[in-house]
Amino acid sequence: MAKSAPSIMKCENMFCAGCGHSLFDRLLGEVLTEMDIVGESISCSDIGCNHMYQYSMAVDTVVPPHGKMGAAMAAMKKVRPDKYIFSIAGDGGAYAIGLGETLSAATRNDNVTFFVMNNTVYAMTGGQMAPTTMPGQYSSSSIKGRTAEEHGRTFDVVKLMQNLEIAYLARCTVTNAAEMAKTKRCIKKALEKQRDGKGFSLVEVLVPCPTNWGLTPPEAMRHIENDLVPYLPLGEYIDR
Repeated sequence: MAKSAPSIMKCENMFCAGCGHSLFDRLLGEVLTEMDIVGESISCSDIGCNHMYQYSMAVDTVVPPHGKMGAAMAAMKKVRPDKYIFSIAGDGGAYAIGLGETLSAATRNDNVTFFVMNNTVYAMTGGQMAPTTMPGQYSSSSIKGRTAEEHGRTFDVVKLMQNLEIAYLARCTVTNAAEMAKTKRCIKKALEKQRDGKGFSLVEVLVPCPTNWGLTPPEAMRHIENDLVPYLPLGEYIDR
């Protein structure tokens, strides 16, 4: 029998068919419910596809300017140190326009939690090339495929942060039930680090975007397994 959605999920998701954001949101809703911290949490919403989660999840939310989640969460935690402060961000918001704020929160080891949905494109605005777009990947702004010579190399947050003095850094995905179970454990561990005052945590989740990838939902999942994961390996990279 299918497991019922937690009561924190107040309506159907609003994402495209096959989008991985809805899978992550369900896992986060389960963790917040099981940890009994729904009423003790404040989310910091980025602008983009992930912004839609706040309409289906009953949790208090602050919406700062696009990409400013690192600065906003730091301020929110100082004002309400008793609350769990987390962001569901897109790779564009966290690693492009917001990279300075993301990295500053990490180098300060602010006691906040970043959940970054990496679908390798700017999905909401038409599938343009993002810092995370894969080598050779076609997008609406890299119609011949991304090349290092013309567009630079693909951004990898693990390579950037793996030597920082932060509490937790992990990369996971939602391609099957086993990987979703691992992702759920990463979500919980990241929030527990904040509960215990350990500092900054970032969990990157490789999620499918069938709409902008031009793939069916099953093909998009296989694309993650066959193309993204070999280039962006999964695992827990920092666990202090």
